[in-house]
Amino acid sequence: MLIEMWERLRGFDKWVEAEARIVSSEVQETELSNRYGNTTYTYASGDVLAWTDDSGNEQSASFKVPDSSPLYQMVDGQSLRIRYNPKNPAEFYLRELFQSQLLTGVKTVLLVLIVLMGLTYRFWMPVLLRQ
Repeated sequence: MLIEMWERLRGFDKWVEAEARIVSSEVQETELSNRYGNTTYTYASGDVLAWTDDSGNEQSASFKVPDSSPLYQMVDGQSLRIRYNPKNPAEFYLRELFQSQLLTGVKTVLLVLIVLMGLTYRFWMPVLLRQ
Protein backbone atom coordinates (compact mmCIF):
# COMPACT_ATOMS: atom_id res chain seq x y z
CA MET A 1 0.00 0.00 0.00
CA LEU A 2 2.77 2.47 0.89
CA ILE A 3 4.70 1.67 -2.26
CA GLU A 4 1.64 2.35 -4.42
CA MET A 5 1.25 5.71 -2.68
CA TRP A 6 4.93 6.46 -3.35
CA GLU A 7 4.51 5.52 -7.01
CA ARG A 8 1.46 7.78 -7.38
CA LEU A 9 3.21 10.62 -5.56
CA ARG A 10 6.24 10.37 -7.87
CA GLY A 11 4.06 9.87 -10.96
CA PHE A 12 5.45 6.43 -11.82
CA ASP A 13 1.90 5.10 -12.18
CA LYS A 14 1.52 7.34 -15.26
CA TRP A 15 4.70 6.08 -16.93
CA VAL A 16 4.47 3.63 -19.81
CA GLU A 17 4.61 -0.04 -18.86
CA ALA A 18 6.95 -2.16 -20.97
CA GLU A 19 8.58 -5.53 -21.04
CA ALA A 20 12.32 -5.32 -20.53
CA ARG A 21 14.96 -8.02 -20.66
CA ILE A 22 18.26 -8.55 -18.95
CA VAL A 23 20.95 -8.30 -21.63
CA SER A 24 23.91 -8.65 -19.30
CA SER A 25 24.31 -9.82 -15.73
CA GLU A 26 27.62 -10.04 -13.89
CA VAL A 27 28.33 -10.99 -10.28
CA GLN A 28 30.69 -8.53 -8.62
CA GLU A 29 32.70 -9.58 -5.58
CA THR A 30 34.05 -7.05 -3.09
CA GLU A 31 36.69 -8.04 -0.56
CA LEU A 32 36.49 -6.42 2.87
CA SER A 33 39.25 -6.73 5.46
CA ASN A 34 39.07 -5.56 9.04
CA ARG A 35 41.90 -4.38 11.26
CA TYR A 36 42.43 -7.91 12.60
CA GLY A 37 43.18 -9.28 9.16
CA ASN A 38 39.87 -11.09 8.75
CA THR A 39 38.50 -11.00 5.24
CA THR A 40 34.87 -11.20 4.20
CA TYR A 41 33.27 -10.84 0.81
CA THR A 42 30.13 -9.11 -0.37
CA TYR A 43 28.42 -9.87 -3.65
CA ALA A 44 26.34 -7.74 -5.97
CA SER A 45 24.92 -8.15 -9.42
CA GLY A 46 25.64 -5.56 -12.08
CA ASP A 47 22.93 -5.83 -14.71
CA VAL A 48 22.06 -4.15 -17.98
CA LEU A 49 18.39 -3.88 -18.86
CA ALA A 50 16.97 -3.15 -22.34
CA TRP A 51 13.50 -2.28 -23.60
CA THR A 52 11.84 -0.77 -26.66
CA ASP A 53 9.94 2.49 -26.24
CA ASP A 54 6.72 3.45 -28.05
CA SER A 55 8.76 5.06 -30.86
CA GLY A 56 10.49 1.75 -31.52
CA ASN A 57 13.82 2.94 -30.14
CA GLU A 58 15.91 0.55 -28.05
CA GLN A 59 16.64 1.90 -24.58
CA SER A 60 19.02 0.48 -22.00
CA ALA A 61 20.16 1.19 -18.48
CA SER A 62 22.35 -0.46 -15.90
CA PHE A 63 21.74 -1.10 -12.24
CA LYS A 64 23.43 -2.85 -9.35
CA VAL A 65 21.77 -4.83 -6.56
CA PRO A 66 23.14 -6.66 -3.51
CA ASP A 67 22.85 -10.42 -3.19
CA SER A 68 19.90 -9.96 -0.81
CA SER A 69 17.74 -8.56 -3.63
CA PRO A 70 15.36 -10.78 -5.62
CA LEU A 71 16.84 -9.13 -8.74
CA TYR A 72 20.24 -10.66 -7.89
CA GLN A 73 19.05 -13.95 -9.37
CA MET A 74 18.22 -12.47 -12.79
CA VAL A 75 20.21 -13.85 -15.71
CA ASP A 76 20.75 -12.88 -19.33
CA GLY A 77 17.58 -13.18 -21.39
CA GLN A 78 15.09 -13.02 -18.50
CA SER A 79 12.29 -10.51 -18.87
CA LEU A 80 10.53 -8.30 -16.37
CA ARG A 81 7.99 -5.49 -16.35
CA ILE A 82 9.21 -1.93 -15.95
CA ARG A 83 7.78 1.54 -16.41
CA TYR A 84 9.58 4.21 -18.38
CA ASN A 85 9.12 7.95 -18.55
CA PRO A 86 7.24 8.87 -21.76
CA LYS A 87 9.01 12.28 -21.77
CA ASN A 88 12.43 10.66 -21.36
CA PRO A 89 12.24 6.98 -22.43
CA ALA A 90 15.77 6.27 -21.13
CA GLU A 91 14.49 6.83 -17.57
CA PHE A 92 12.93 3.75 -16.02
CA TYR A 93 11.32 2.60 -12.80
CA LEU A 94 11.47 -0.93 -11.46
CA ARG A 95 9.62 -1.52 -8.20
CA GLU A 96 11.93 -4.32 -7.05
CA LEU A 97 14.98 -2.12 -7.65
CA PHE A 98 13.44 0.70 -5.62
CA GLN A 99 12.66 -1.74 -2.80
CA SER A 100 16.24 -3.04 -2.80
CA GLN A 101 17.64 0.49 -2.72
CA LEU A 102 15.26 1.47 0.07
CA LEU A 103 16.20 -1.58 2.13
CA THR A 104 19.92 -0.86 1.67
CA GLY A 105 19.36 2.74 2.75
CA VAL A 106 17.41 1.73 5.85
CA LYS A 107 20.12 -0.76 6.84
CA THR A 108 22.79 1.93 6.42
CA VAL A 109 20.87 4.44 8.53
CA LEU A 110 20.30 1.86 11.27
CA LEU A 111 23.98 0.92 11.29
CA VAL A 112 25.01 4.57 11.57
CA LEU A 113 22.54 5.10 14.44
CA ILE A 114 23.85 2.04 16.30
CA VAL A 115 27.45 3.22 15.89
CA LEU A 116 26.54 6.73 17.07
CA MET A 117 24.69 5.35 20.08
CA GLY A 118 27.68 3.17 20.93
CA LEU A 119 30.07 6.10 20.63
CA THR A 120 27.78 8.27 22.72
CA TYR A 121 27.61 5.64 25.41
CA ARG A 122 31.36 5.03 25.33
CA PHE A 123 32.44 8.65 25.54
CA TRP A 124 29.63 10.54 27.28
CA MET A 125 28.43 8.10 29.92
CA PRO A 126 31.66 8.32 31.97
CA VAL A 127 31.40 12.12 31.86
CA LEU A 128 27.77 12.09 32.92
CA LEU A 129 28.38 9.58 35.70
CA ARG A 130 31.14 11.77 37.23
CA GLN A 131 28.73 14.63 37.75
